[in-house]
Amino acid sequence: MNPHDEALITPRFITITLSALFYFTSFAMLLPTLPRYIEDVLDGSKTEVGVIVGAFGISAALIRPLLGRVGDRYGRRILLMGGALSSGIVILLYPVWLSIPVLLGLRVMTGIGESGAFVGAATAIQDLAPDHRRGEASSYFSLAIYVGLGVGPFLGEYLADTYDFGAVVRASFAMSVVSAALAFAVPNRPPINVADQPSARSRGFLHRASVLPGILLTLSLLGFVGYTTFLALYIDDLTDGKGSAGTVFLLYAAIVVVFRLSFASLPDKLGARRGSMLAFGFIALGLTIVAAWPSMTGVYVGTAVLALGVAFNYPALFLFVMAGTQPHERSHSVASFGFFFDIAGALGAPFLGVIIDATGSERPAFAAGAISSLLALAGLRLIKEPASPLAVVRSG
Repeated sequence: MNPHDEALITPRFITITLSALFYFTSFAMLLPTLPRYIEDVLDGSKTEVGVIVGAFGISAALIRPLLGRVGDRYGRRILLMGGALSSGIVILLYPVWLSIPVLLGLRVMTGIGESGAFVGAATAIQDLAPDHRRGEASSYFSLAIYVGLGVGPFLGEYLADTYDFGAVVRASFAMSVVSAALAFAVPNRPPINVADQPSARSRGFLHRASVLPGILLTLSLLGFVGYTTFLALYIDDLTDGKGSAGTVFLLYAAIVVVFRLSFASLPDKLGARRGSMLAFGFIALGLTIVAAWPSMTGVYVGTAVLALGVAFNYPALFLFVMAGTQPHERSHSVASFGFFFDIAGALGAPFLGVIIDATGSERPAFAAGAISSLLALAGLRLIKEPASPLAVVRSG
């Protein structure tokens, strides 16, 4: 069979993507509700909001490369199923103890489950993708993430307003269980016996192909992570508590989804460097608009521009990573790249929270996030453009 004729969208591909959709919806339900719970119920400061929300990134970053090796040796199913179930159980415990230290510990535990779920799903999708369609596969898979980011906050905000935070965590747990059930679609064994493959390149804590793209990913996402953390509280300040963060997240996700569906193959056509340049530029511009235009109109316009940047970001940088990765190293490479996403999650929210407490406003924090994305844009000169996906296929 001609490799260019290989099918990408198969029943197994769809089921794995649905599993990821349920998981990320459950995770995203906490985006507007957890910061409000910390501030309103636990009487936490903006810095404490940032530390607790970002705490999952610490454990996720430390455990993700190890879980990547587990996935390469024992298969991707155990990661997706185990990660979804464990994080769902931990989230269910969030409102049991009214304590900031206990909640901080639970968030750290959540990161372990999140890490397994993401690595398992993302690697399983790459296992199913032909080499010349990896950017397209990551675009389609990322729809699960961004649909979840759109639906989850809206649903979480509705449940919190109608009932309470306990209803949010119970719904999050239920969705995690559905995600774990759908994970049976993932093959139980890895596609290649890792014991029979050379391992020199994957012995380190991080796969070396992921390091430079990962650093740029962290810089580009620091502001975005902080923005999603403090968006609900910023809107409360702008509207005296009458605005909805869920509708903003919904707009953001809708733009990303439409873009990914309409231009799924664009990252492969643009290439890693041009795609990354567009991503970093749009992210910086979107955060600048929000910082400079303190109104709900500014929030909506800035979020729309930010969404265009995020739509390019992961698929473009992922091409850098996959170009330097052998098939038997994919889980380790995906996990290593995800490490830098977790670092952004661990640092972005506390970083912006400190700025907000110091200045008394979210606007300088959003501006700092824009500057961080511009630093990522400048850092692109340090990384070489990989060969095109088709060239990678031909060279084997």
